[in-house]
Amino acid sequence: MAEETNLLTVPEASEFLGHTVQHVRILIREGKLPGQKIGRDWMIPRDAVVEYNTRKSSISLFPDLDEIGKGQAPQLSFFEPKNTPNKYFFYFKDSKVIKPVESQELNEKARLKLQQIYEHRNGNIPDYFQKNWDRVALFNPSADVEKANAILINPEDGAYDLNNRLNDLTGKEWTKFTCSWFRFNALQSDLKEERAIAPDSKDHPATFSPTMIEGFVRFFTKQGQRVLDPFCGIGSTLVACKRSRRIGYGIELNKKYYEVSLKRVPEFRENIFNCNTEDLASLGLPEIDFSISSPPYWNMLNRSTRDFKKLRTESNLDYKYSGDDQDLGNITEYDEFLSRVSNIYLSMYDLLKQGGYLIIIVKNVKKGGKLYPLAWDLARALSKRYVLKDEKIWIQDEIGLAPYGYPFSWVSNILHHYCLIVRKETQ
Repeated sequence: MAEETNLLTVPEASEFLGHTVQHVRILIREGKLPGQKIGRDWMIPRDAVVEYNTRKSSISLFPDLDEIGKGQAPQLSFFEPKNTPNKYFFYFKDSKVIKPVESQELNEKARLKLQQIYEHRNGNIPDYFQKNWDRVALFNPSADVEKANAILINPEDGAYDLNNRLNDLTGKEWTKFTCSWFRFNALQSDLKEERAIAPDSKDHPATFSPTMIEGFVRFFTKQGQRVLDPFCGIGSTLVACKRSRRIGYGIELNKKYYEVSLKRVPEFRENIFNCNTEDLASLGLPEIDFSISSPPYWNMLNRSTRDFKKLRTESNLDYKYSGDDQDLGNITEYDEFLSRVSNIYLSMYDLLKQGGYLIIIVKNVKKGGKLYPLAWDLARALSKRYVLKDEKIWIQDEIGLAPYGYPFSWVSNILHHYCLIVRKETQ
């Protein structure tokens, strides 16, 4: 820890924010975090890191937790706009840079239009903008007040289009997320939070980060919408929902992992089910806005290579999901596994709202010197009902490499997963 307790080092700030060190340095360079050069190192005021995290992450809980158990969207509190003299109310784009409009007349027209927007369209305005309405300005690339239909607070963060029916992101945030690949490795901050609440969460042999899932949840939903994870494990998707103020639903076969989920997100207790996902239709779930999950990668854990099984057994930790015959991870025949896991997602079609997205995180699998294209086969099977929209590649580049196949034949180290994106559309 830094000698001055009101300052954080770049690594300390990166751990607090859940960002990489490189990302924090970029934030300092772009002026989004106020860095101070002390010697050869950058230091950041603790208050600035806390404020940035609060503004960017919106990790506060729902205002009315009683409503969550009933599966109802919370009523978000609205804030009255304030008059703020000596500020710009209108911005435009000049050579790809968002700048304030200098005309007093146009700024006054923009101020009046903002007031009308607040009074008549506040149900479509993200909570963050409503809470900071005194800082909101109108935006139109061509400085046309009549055609302006976007708002912003910080020009560097981009503008939010009021016609955005999918999420609460600005155009700049939207664009960044649509990159077809991303690197993400486990965050110590996520692990610390997880273990502090549920020390037995380490029993699960294949967890993923709430921070990573939160990015998908924020892109494909708005605050207060319902998100389902039919293979919720220890509840990482539900934690992402809590952080982003969505309503989480989960199904988990293994009772031990189910109970870990309850510890991590007691707010969603009534929405988490300890049962076989293949019985999903009998649960009486409400309409779901979005689903994201990672099913077993066939029986890959049952035949893990190197010392995975040995090390976890010696530590008295699970090396597979369960010994239950209903567990999809215990199916030995590939075609049977593919059929059953596909049918689960196909059965969710009627539960998903029209236009809703479903994301499945999965890998292709190797067995007996042969590649089984699980991701591609699953995408083709789901195309019977859903429209396959795209894929986003998740790369884990901090996994150690092994000399598989050496010195006789080609065997790759698989460090990527497919995030399949399908949508419920009228075909």
